Amino acid sequence: VCGDVFLINGQSNAVATDFGKEEPSFRSEWIRSFGSMSGDPRPAVGWGEAVHRSHDAGKLQIGYWGMELARRLVESQRVPICILNGAVGGTRIDQHQRNEADPADTTTIYGRLLWRVRRAGLTHGVRGILWHQGENDQGADGPSGGYGWETYRRSFIDLAAAWKQDYPNVRQFHMFQIWPKACAMGRDGSDNRLREIQRTLPDAFSNLAIMSTLGIDPPGGCHYPAAGYAEIARLIEPLVARDHYGRTTTTSITPPNLVRASIGNAAADEIVLDFDQPVVWHESLASQFFFDGIKGLVRSGSVSGNRLTLTLTAPCTARTIGYVDGASWNRETLLRGANGIAALTFCDVPIEPRTR
Repeated sequence: VCGDVFLINGQSNAVATDFGKEEPSFRSEWIRSFGSMSGDPRPAVGWGEAVHRSHDAGKLQIGYWGMELARRLVESQRVPICILNGAVGGTRIDQHQRNEADPADTTTIYGRLLWRVRRAGLTHGVRGILWHQGENDQGADGPSGGYGWETYRRSFIDLAAAWKQDYPNVRQFHMFQIWPKACAMGRDGSDNRLREIQRTLPDAFSNLAIMSTLGIDPPGGCHYPAAGYAEIARLIEPLVARDHYGRTTTTSITPPNLVRASIGNAAADEIVLDFDQPVVWHESLASQFFFDGIKGLVRSGSVSGNRLTLTLTAPCTARTIGYVDGASWNRETLLRGANGIAALTFCDVPIEPRTR
């Protein structure tokens, strides 16, 4: 067997089969999978051409954007692609953790995917893992009795460590920052804080890249139509090609990410936001920012390269700033990079004193 192996994991937007009634007919001898996504993978062993959606207990199913990503990689890299999708809808991150006593325990989500990978003989062949999850961690139904965002960072770090142990040649992780208040979950800003944890997780890794879902069109408050899932694949494929195949580009292929927020002038009625790349400002964006949870304080804005300066209606006394509150936001009004990709949302970012 030759080619490159990738794993997809997470919850329903990683499963990516709830995309409507259409039945895509595309298949490729160069896109393969192994086994089944069912609750018991043992009966459906074997190789075959991957499918978007299976009507046979998830056999050879890799989801819509998984199939679209594989198609793009085959076309751009001229290499066979194997994807195993181990995602399960409606699951929290703690439900994805490794059973240390029996890692391949098929009663667990982690164990079922590992069992398939081992059975396929691919444990040392996995190049990368793509993670789309978090909707069920926005609320207060986690194992600790608190909110999912409170333990999400530690849980993901533990999960990534387990992946590295069981798939020792894995090179890169890719994850998605989920849609605001996705699937109508979260309250009192808990969804904003979960997305902030996702935004800052790459700080703990040398091999984790993140993509925004905020600007996906057509959108999906919970799941996406086929065209929306295809857009997910279109956005993530350049990152996969960069990190696994050394593709170079002349323009940025990542979502703008906030680096620093600070007071901009002596009057303290300006806030300077420094991003990792140029962004584009429209006055309609003023309503998308909030300070210590309060909106309506931005009068105008201006951009110079990577720097966005917000002019406030009064001197700033807030300690933190956020962008996009899931409880009330407008998907038509988004901060984007000069590359057109929607910026990552942020929440409770400390506002630093003026330094210039």
